[in-house]
Formats: sequence, C-alpha cells, structure tokens
Amino acid sequence: MEHKLLREIFVDEGLIKKKDPEREKANMFSGVKAERSLYLFSKQNWLRRFAYKMVSNKLFDNIIMLVIGLSSVKLAIATYEKYLPKTSPLLTLSENLDITLNIIFLFECISKNIALGFIMEEGSYLRESWN
Repeated sequence: MEHKLLREIFVDEGLIKKKDPEREKANMFSGVKAERSLYLFSKQNWLRRFAYKMVSNKLFDNIIMLVIGLSSVKLAIATYEKYLPKTSPLLTLSENLDITLNIIFLFECISKNIALGFIMEEGSYLRESWN
C-alpha cells in the first residue's frame, strides 16, 4: 500500500517517466507560440507534429552536434587543400562532403522551421539563439 502511494506521488510529479499518450499530446509544442508555422502548418498537422517529435528528440540534437563537429574538422582540413593537385581524389571527397553537410544542415533548418515556426512568435526557429 505504501509503495503504491509513493509511486503515485512520483508519477504525478513527473519524477518517473510514464508513457501516457494524453500527457505527451498535452506537452507537445510546449514553449512554441506559433499556431501556424510558415503560415501553412497548424499544430494538428501530421507533418508538423512529426517534425516537432523529431527535432525535440535528444538523438536529433546529438546527430546535429556530431555533424557540426565534422564540419568544423572539415573546415580546418580545407585550409590545406590549396597544396593538393587539382586532380586529387581528396578534393573530390572534400567537395562531396561539403554538399552532404549542406544538405544535412538544410534538412535541419527546414525541419525546425516546420516544427517551430520561422521568426514571428516566441519559441520560433530564429528566436532561439542557438539557431
């Protein structure tokens, strides 16, 4: 009896994470004021809900941080590319890596704009200093 009571207290205060679809739905878009992102996607839109779940996932942030680190290393290595011959396979690899990184960053930008909105309301993409 006592154990059950303690469990109910901890679950109610959010100390134990319990999968509750109603609770997840109520907490979705917390801190996001934009009712329509990009004047197109309402908070009930399936694409916006999917994008929000994706960009609010910690794995998404970790992958983007890894890509930022990879981009920084690539940028440091690129300073030595001027010493390579024009036909070097490393130059081709570098160019392909640039394109790939740009596509990943574009995907992040579009996903966050759909999920959060662009700039108008509080909590939107450009209002977050990290972005």
